Amino acid sequence: LGAVLFPLAQMYCFGLTDYRRPADVIVVFGCRVTKSGVPSMALADRVKTGVELYLQGLAPRLVFSGGPGDGAIHETEAMRDLAIELGVPPKAIDLDREGLNTQATVANLVQTTGLSPRPRVLAVSNFYHLPRIKLCFRRAGWEVWTVPAKESRRLYYQEKFMLREVAALWWYYLNPN
Repeated sequence: LGAVLFPLAQMYCFGLTDYRRPADVIVVFGCRVTKSGVPSMALADRVKTGVELYLQGLAPRLVFSGGPGDGAIHETEAMRDLAIELGVPPKAIDLDREGLNTQATVANLVQTTGLSPRPRVLAVSNFYHLPRIKLCFRRAGWEVWTVPAKESRRLYYQEKFMLREVAALWWYYLNPN
């Protein structure tokens, strides 16, 4: 019971807390893009939150990290297009097309941005994903603050995503590589 309750407590206590502050870069983690190239609601919420942070002047650059979509449009391309539509200049956007999981995104960040190692990072995702993101960045020695995506509405399968995240958090914790 504790193995499930502890990660859930982290999601609800830590994950829902907005730690926004000035940083060197904003990293927005990917999520599903439909076959037609439309970002899922969760992905759109993440991008909109990242754009809000950028427009508030909290960081000069955005990194969109993700993998292939369900169709021909890559997650990062859909994220970039939405951000540009919302007012972000293309030159302020970097894409991490190899961000296939949370650890890969952390590992790719210096190469993706060209910033010096270990810049100050604002990480954006859904609240239940943020404890694992923080674990990965901290384990790599990065200074990171998390910001939960402002959800348009509750996700239909949120409980399923949270249970998956319980397992993923333990997997990452027990397998540090």
